[in-house]
Amino acid sequence: MLLNKLLFTPTCVLCNDPAGIISLCDACQKDLPRIKYCCSQCGLPFQEKLDNALCGECQQSLPPIDYLISSLAYDYPVGYLVSQLKFNRNLSYAKILSHLLLNTLQSQKIERPDLIIPVPLHKNRLRKRGFNQALEIARPLAKALNIPLAKYAIQRIKQTDAQSLLSAKERRKNLRHSFKIKRAITVKHVVLVDDVVTTGVTTFELANLLKKSGIEKVGVWTVARA
Repeated sequence: MLLNKLLFTPTCVLCNDPAGIISLCDACQKDLPRIKYCCSQCGLPFQEKLDNALCGECQQSLPPIDYLISSLAYDYPVGYLVSQLKFNRNLSYAKILSHLLLNTLQSQKIERPDLIIPVPLHKNRLRKRGFNQALEIARPLAKALNIPLAKYAIQRIKQTDAQSLLSAKERRKNLRHSFKIKRAITVKHVVLVDDVVTTGVTTFELANLLKKSGIEKVGVWTVARA
C-alpha cells in the first residue's frame, strides 16, 4: 500500500516535491507572480497602487473589452508552464493553468457571464498543434462554474503571422478581419478565455466583433497578463 502511494503521489512540475492534484506544491504556488495591482479595464499590471485605476492607454481610449481578469503576471515560471502546454503538447499543464485561473475567479466577486468562448486558432495552426490551448483551459472552468462553453461560436478565418514577433501596430493590422461568428450568440454577457494576453489586440478584435453583433458586455479571463 505504501509503495503504491509513493508511486502514484503527484510531484511538483517545478521542484519535484510532493504536490496536490494539480502537480504544483504549495510553496511553488505561493511563489507564483501574482498580480496585486492592475488597470481596471485592460488588466495591465501596475508595480504599485495608483490613484487612477486606468492605465495610460485606457485613459486615452477605452478598449472594447469591459474588463480583464488574470491570475498571474507573465514572469518566470509562468512562461515555462504555458510553453509546456502550447509547444511541448503536454496537456496536463492545461489542468494546472485552469486551476490557477479558477482560484483567482473564485476569490473575487465576479459577475457570472452567460457564455464562455475560448479564443480560436486558425484551422492550419490547430491541425499542426493538435489542440487549442484556450479551449483546454476553458473547458474545466466552464464545468466548475457551470457556465455554457461555446467551443466553435467564432472561427478564425485568416491565418496570421506569429503575434509574438510583431509590434502592437503590426499586431492590429495582422488581426484585422481575422474572425467571424459562425453561430448566432443571443446572450448579453460573454467572456473570452485565453492563456496569455500581451498587447490585448486579439481579444480587442474579438470584442469588437462580438459587440457589433449585439453582445452588450465582453470580458476576458486569462491565466497570465504581460
